[in-house]
Amino acid sequence: MASKKKSSKGKKPQGTKANNSKPQGKKTQATPKKSSSKTVWIVAAVALAAVVGLIALSDRSSQNSSASALSPQEAKYVGRLLPAGYAAPKVADFSAYSAAIPMSPIAATPQGGGVSVSLQEILAKKIVRFDYQRADGNKLPMIAYVKPSGALFVGVSYCPPCEGEGQRIEADGTLTCEACGTKRNLETNAGISGACKLYPLDEVPTSIDGDKILVDGSVLDSWTAQPLDRPIGG
Repeated sequence: MASKKKSSKGKKPQGTKANNSKPQGKKTQATPKKSSSKTVWIVAAVALAAVVGLIALSDRSSQNSSASALSPQEAKYVGRLLPAGYAAPKVADFSAYSAAIPMSPIAATPQGGGVSVSLQEILAKKIVRFDYQRADGNKLPMIAYVKPSGALFVGVSYCPPCEGEGQRIEADGTLTCEACGTKRNLETNAGISGACKLYPLDEVPTSIDGDKILVDGSVLDSWTAQPLDRPIGG
């Protein structure tokens, strides 16, 4: 008797998947690229450095701004040798000083009862010193520098109380006496700190003739040091 075969119709083979079925593998998670993380840190570091720089500039600006207003004791002597309405010639664009600059000696040439010095040398060296030979035979130390505003300052390089003759521009943006360390505002000549801060340098009138800065000799021949009538000390 023939045995009956079991029909496999309608049954799926076990252990196999239909050919058109989609793979049911695990979902993959995106892994952040290391380069992206590194970029974030670089950007953060640059931003932090910028903030620190702005804070430093703000502190310097605040220090100089607070000293830009002259005290009544200083105001009495600032510009005492200048004619009414005098405005220092502008010789450059605005410049913020952020590095120390020593005084450079330059030569002065007798001219028209006074002296002339090279404007290009002043612009190149930022702060210079030269001597004026007075009619009485004495030499007067002179200073010339470009203010942050671009205006020219020319004056007698003499700090009355300490008798210092050398000045320099400091990295903090101040004019500093090399003898006593007194700091003055580069723009206004107002004292900031130091023993001689109430004694501003004496500015003298100048004019420009081509590449020459002309200094009036009559003002310098009659110059006398400021009286020691203000407090001295830090």
